[in-house]
Amino acid sequence: MSSSLLPQPLIQPNAVLSQLQSGQIFIVQGERGSGLIICHRHHAEIAGPGSAIGGVFDLDCQRVVPFGAPSLIYSDDRAVRRQAYTTRQRWLTITQKIVGLPAPLKRAQGILHTLGRCANPETVDRLPNEVLAQLVGVLPETIAMARPLMGTEAASADTNGHGSAPRSPFAPAKALL
Repeated sequence: MSSSLLPQPLIQPNAVLSQLQSGQIFIVQGERGSGLIICHRHHAEIAGPGSAIGGVFDLDCQRVVPFGAPSLIYSDDRAVRRQAYTTRQRWLTITQKIVGLPAPLKRAQGILHTLGRCANPETVDRLPNEVLAQLVGVLPETIAMARPLMGTEAASADTNGHGSAPRSPFAPAKALL
């Protein structure tokens, strides 16, 4: 059984933060291009639509940055939760591939490219440099340097088949209800 915990788009990240720190498990719900960036002390993680959040994994989170129009649902259905954990793991795998790139500027471009494929460019433009930097282990200044380059380098990397950013983990999100 699933029920909407926050039926409206997330507008109060502090409320979400306290729910995550309670140890409860939730599932991010929303259209493609929606999600949360969960900031821990030394790293950050993306949780897109269908991803599990909370539980023991996010007890130490310090900040939650929503993008798009996500909401949270609770489900006690084991199959739904299993799929949600799989979805969260896909996001971790994508981010790890980007972190594995040797050059910081390539990592910055990789996360901007990946998020740009999942969300619209205006949404990505509104995400703080320090949060994006925490996702891939670069300085916020490196993200700032990569933003203007994305109009040319990302497009040419896509067309010549030598793009360094991994493919997005999502087709359009499936309904959980």
